[in-house]
Amino acid sequence: MSGSVRNVTLANCTFVDGASLYVLGWLSDPPAGERADVLISGLESRFGGGVLVANLFPPGSRVTVVDSVLIAEKRVAYRDAYGLFGASACLVVHNVNLTGSVLTIARTHVAAVFRDAVGVLLVGGVALSSRGALYVDGLSVQTALGLCVSVEGGVAASDGSVVAFVDSGFLLCRHALSVRGAVSVSGSAVALVRSEFLSTEDYAVA
Repeated sequence: MSGSVRNVTLANCTFVDGASLYVLGWLSDPPAGERADVLISGLESRFGGGVLVANLFPPGSRVTVVDSVLIAEKRVAYRDAYGLFGASACLVVHNVNLTGSVLTIARTHVAAVFRDAVGVLLVGGVALSSRGALYVDGLSVQTALGLCVSVEGGVAASDGSVVAFVDSGFLLCRHALSVRGAVSVSGSAVALVRSEFLSTEDYAVA
């Protein structure tokens, strides 16, 4: 802890035996000035664990996952408390509210090599406002003809917010990016830039 900023850094860790990492924001609006600065760097999980990011991150917060490897040969089991109803992925963004805050996933390799796999799952709705941002930069996702990135529950971006996928690769999937639910963009931007789609069975974007 440092003043009103919650600083958390996790660097060069290896997860074993299905261990998962939970990055949890606030359940409701925190006191004014409270914010989080979370850096996850060099995380390696090759044994069925994953990363789950959830809840509200107030203005000025930063959550970064960078230079990491997440590989699952079977479904990743997260705690029942997050209402995933059996949904599974190596990286889950669950019911996240980015109000003037930034979530970055960069230079990270995700591989889900089991039947009907999902590499990255955005579920329960993602809301961005007041220049909030979701940056996915240099992400490599590979699935066994599943979904590389699945968005379930909708996305709402307003007031100068940004959702961007840049320099990313989507390999061996049925759909590279699947969206189910309403997408609302007001005074904001959603971009898919310089991304590669290799061996996509049906559609790149569905």
